[in-house]
Amino acid sequence: MTQSEIVVGLDIGTTKVGTVIAQGAGDGPMSVIGVGVVPSRGIKRGVVVDVEDTVAAIKDSVERAAHMAGVKVERAVAGITGDHIESLNRRGTVTVSSRGGTITRLDVDRVLQAAALEIPRDREIIHSLPRDFIVDGHPGVKRPIGMAGQRLEVETHIVTGRATFLQNTVQCVEKAGLQVEALVLEPIATAEAVTSPDEREMGVILIDIGGGTSDLAVFLDGSIIYSGVLPVGGNHVTRDIAIGLRTPFELAEQLKLDSGAATREMIPHGEALEVLMAGSGEKLRIPRSLLGEIIEARMSELYELARQMMHDAGMKKRLPGGVIVAGGGSLLPGAIDLGGEVFQMPTRMGVPRELTGWSDQVSTPQLATGVGLCRFALKQRSAPGNSTEMPALASTDGRRVWGGMSDAPQVKSPQSPKTANAKTEKSASQKAPDALAQNDGFVAPTLEIPPSKTLDFPRAEPIRAEDFVSAPDVAAERAPSAPENEGKTAKSSLEVAPPVADALSELRQSLARRDSAFRKNNPEKGADASRENSSRENSSRENASRDGLFKTAELSSQGASAKPSLWQTLWTKIKEFLGFEEEK
Repeated sequence: MTQSEIVVGLDIGTTKVGTVIAQGAGDGPMSVIGVGVVPSRGIKRGVVVDVEDTVAAIKDSVERAAHMAGVKVERAVAGITGDHIESLNRRGTVTVSSRGGTITRLDVDRVLQAAALEIPRDREIIHSLPRDFIVDGHPGVKRPIGMAGQRLEVETHIVTGRATFLQNTVQCVEKAGLQVEALVLEPIATAEAVTSPDEREMGVILIDIGGGTSDLAVFLDGSIIYSGVLPVGGNHVTRDIAIGLRTPFELAEQLKLDSGAATREMIPHGEALEVLMAGSGEKLRIPRSLLGEIIEARMSELYELARQMMHDAGMKKRLPGGVIVAGGGSLLPGAIDLGGEVFQMPTRMGVPRELTGWSDQVSTPQLATGVGLCRFALKQRSAPGNSTEMPALASTDGRRVWGGMSDAPQVKSPQSPKTANAKTEKSASQKAPDALAQNDGFVAPTLEIPPSKTLDFPRAEPIRAEDFVSAPDVAAERAPSAPENEGKTAKSSLEVAPPVADALSELRQSLARRDSAFRKNNPEKGADASRENSSRENSSRENASRDGLFKTAELSSQGASAKPSLWQTLWTKIKEFLGFEEEK
C-alpha cells in the first residue's frame, strides 16, 4: 500500500470534525481503513469563527484516523458548506481548436471556462460540473473528448463561495499540517456516498441536515441540476428547545437526542419529562408531547424551506427517485416520515453504501459526507482522460476551481503570436546578469518598469576627429554651397574636377615635347622610349586622377590660403621626379 493509493476525506462541520481514510478505485467497493470523529470547535454555520480551535479539532480528528489506519496523512479533500454558497447553471460555447476537428481535453477546459465568465471577484469557483455537452448542435454527449466536431457547447452547474471564507478553511487545514487537495461542496460529496447511479439518472433530491446548515442537491439524468444551502440545521432545533423549555443548550441537546421526535405522533401520550431550569437550578416537570411540538415546528419549517427553494428554481415536478435525507438530523425519530409528508414523495435515510474494511464505523448518516469525499476523489482520479490527480481548472482570469486537485497543472488559454513574442522579448530583456542566476533552484528577479517612468540609459561619447586618420571631405566638394550654385546637382565623386583636368593636360603636353626631343636625339631607342613613356603616362594619369581629389579637398577646406596645398606640393615633386621644368 502506497501513499498515492490513499484518499483522505475531511468533513469540517458545525458539530463535529470527521476524518475518513480509505483506498479503492473508481466506482467499485471502497475500503475504509481509518476513522476519526471529534466535537467541532470554532465553526458556526459552516464558517470558521475561531482559527485556533478549528485547527486543534482538525489535528485531533486526523491523528485518530491516521493512528487507526497506520499511515501518515499529508493531504486531504475537505468539504465546504455555509450560507455563503451560491450555485447557478450556465452555458458555454467555443470553437474546436484542433486542425483535424477532434475535440481534446483543452477544448473541454476552454468551454468550461467560457461558461464560468463574469463571476464576481469576491467569489471563487468551487465546482464547474458539466451537465450536458452539445457537439455541432447535437445534445446528450457525456464524453466529447475524441469526437469530431467544429462547435462545442456545455450546460454546466457552477458552485461558488465567498473567497475569504474559503481561504479561512484552507488556512485552518494547512495550519493543521495538511495540504488541501480540493474543496468539495458537501451535498455533492454526500450524494456520492448515499445515492446510486440509477437514482441520479431518474431524478432524486438529497437533503443533508447538519448542525448549522442543511445542504440541498437535486440530480437528474445522472447530473446535478441544482444545489443550495439552507441556514437552518439541527442546532436551531436545539436552540428552540432551550428557549421554549428555559433550559441550558447542552441539556436541550441531550433532551432532543434521548426523548425527542420530529412528529408528535411518535411520542406516547401521558409521558412527562423533568427539565432543569436555567439559572435557578430547579427541575420542572413537563409533558413529553411539548418537546415533540417544538421539534416538529422547526423540522417542518426546514423541509418547507427546501421545497420552496426548489420551486423558486423552477423544479416543480416530482422526481421518481424521491427524497434522501442524510446527516445527523436524519437520525431524529420521525424525520424521514415528516419529509415524505412535506414533499409528497418517497423518502428514505441516506447511509453510505458499498464499503469494506471498517464499514461498521462509517455506516451512519453522520459520516456520509466524509465517505463521499473519499469516493469523489477516487472517481475523479480514475475518470477517462484524467491523470492520477484530479483536474484543477482555472477560469479565464486565472482563479482556480477549488473542486480540483492542487497538484494538477492549471489550464492556460492559448496565446496569440503577438502576445507570445512580446513575452519572449520581455523574458530575454530581463535575464539577470548575476552569477547566482546560474545556480540550480535560483529564479532571477523580474524587473518591472512602471508605465509612467522610463529608464535613462547613459549616452555614448561623441566621436573625436583625432581618434581617426584624417581623410579628405570629398562630399564637401560635391555639395553646392555658393548661392549661384543653388539648384545645380553636385558632381559625382567619379568625375575629375576642373583643376585636376588642367593639370593633366599640362602634364601631357610637357611629356609629348620631351618625348619628341628624345626621339630626335636617340632614334634607336625610340620604340623602348615610347613604351616607357606610355607606361609613365598611364601612371601619371592614375596619380593625377587620385591626387586631384586631395587637391580639391584642400582647396575647399582652405580656400585662398597662401600656404601651399597638398596638390601643389605633390605636383612639384612629380615634376622633379620626371626631370623637367615648367616652361616660361
